[in-house]
Amino acid sequence: MKHLLFLSIFMMSEALLASGSYWGRIHRHYQSARPLGMGDAFVALSDDYSSLFYNPAGLANISESQINLSLDIAATSAFSDFYSDVAAVGEIQDSVQKTNAYVELFQKNYGNIFGGRSGTMQGVWVRPGWGIAFLPLDVTLEMTVHNQAFPALATRLIADSTLAFGFGRHVKSDHLGGKLQWGTTFKLVNRNYLNMDLNVADLVIDSTIFRRTDMTEGYALDGDIGFLYTPFLSEGFFGEFLRLARPTFGLVIRNVMGGEFNGSFNLLNNEAQNKPEKMERVFDFGTRWEYPEVFIFSGRGVMDFKNIGHPQYSFKKGFHLGFEFDWRMASWWKGQYRFGLSQGYLTAGLSALFTVFRLDFVTYGEEVGSESNPLESRSYMVRMNMDF
Repeated sequence: MKHLLFLSIFMMSEALLASGSYWGRIHRHYQSARPLGMGDAFVALSDDYSSLFYNPAGLANISESQINLSLDIAATSAFSDFYSDVAAVGEIQDSVQKTNAYVELFQKNYGNIFGGRSGTMQGVWVRPGWGIAFLPLDVTLEMTVHNQAFPALATRLIADSTLAFGFGRHVKSDHLGGKLQWGTTFKLVNRNYLNMDLNVADLVIDSTIFRRTDMTEGYALDGDIGFLYTPFLSEGFFGEFLRLARPTFGLVIRNVMGGEFNGSFNLLNNEAQNKPEKMERVFDFGTRWEYPEVFIFSGRGVMDFKNIGHPQYSFKKGFHLGFEFDWRMASWWKGQYRFGLSQGYLTAGLSALFTVFRLDFVTYGEEVGSESNPLESRSYMVRMNMDF
C-alpha cells in the first residue's frame, strides 16, 4: 500500500514538473539600502558610492574619495520559519509520514511568497570621476507553493559575483542650457542560477532543495550608460525658487549589450546546458528636487520611472517616489530618514553614521504578482557599512 501511494503521487506530480516557474518580481542586479528606503528612486540623485550601479553619470559629481565595505541581509517576515519547516520535514525517515507532512505544510502556504537576499562583503571605491567595485556574492532566493493538482515548491536562486569599473565626465558646452554629465559602468557578472519546481515526490526521494546538479552558470560582459542634466534657471521670483530646489533629471540605459550570459567558467562542474536568466536591457528615467536647509535638517525628493522595456514591466512596477531628510550633528555624527512608494507599496528607512561605521535599516515592498493579480512581498533589510 505504501509503495502504491508513493507511485501514484510520483506519477501525478511528475506531469506537473516544469523547468521553471513564472516569477512576477523584476530582479535587480544590485541594490543599496539608501535608495530602497526612498522608494528605490535614485536615478537623478546618485551622489554616493552606489552611483556606480544606479547612474554612473553621478561619478562626475563625486568630490572626494569614498570606500564602502558592506554586509547586508534582507528577508520576508516568514522566510526563516518556512525554510526551517521544510528542512524539519526533510528529516522524517518514513516516506508516507514525510509525504503527508510535505502536503500539509504546502497546503497551509499556498500562494505565499518567501524570499531573502544577502550581499557578502561588498566593496566599492569611488573617487572624483571614477569608481571600481567587487561584489563577491549577492544571493537572491525566492520560494512559493503552487496550488496545482498536487502541491509543488517553486524555487528561484540567483547568485551573482560582480567586478565593475565606471567613470563619469562633465560635458562642456555653452549651448546646452544647463550642466550635463555622462558616465558608463563596465561590469563582469558571473551568475549561478536555479529555477525549477520541486514536487512532493522529489522532496521525499531527496529533501535537498538546492542541488548543484540542477544549477546552471554563466558570465556576461555588459555595461550601463547614464546621464544627468541640471538646467540653468532664469532670474525672477520663480527662477530663484527653482534655483533653491536645484532640479536635476537623469536617464540610464542598463545592460546595453542585452545582458546575456553567453560564456561560462564551468565553476559548477556539471552538465547543465541552460543559460542563467539574463539581465534585461531597460531604460530608467528620474528627477530630483532639493529642500532648503533649515537648522540641522535638509533633504530632497526623487521620482523615477524604471525598468521600461522589461518583459514584466507595468506602470505600477515602474513607478518609484521617495523623500529623504538629512540630520547632522557633526561631520562624524549624522544620519538620514527616508520614506517612499515603490511599485505601489510603502517603503521606509533610516541611516546613522558614527565616525566610519554606518547602520541602515529598511523595509520595502515589491510586486511579485501580475497586473490582474497583484501580490506584495514585503522585506526587511539591515545593512552594516564601513565608510572611509
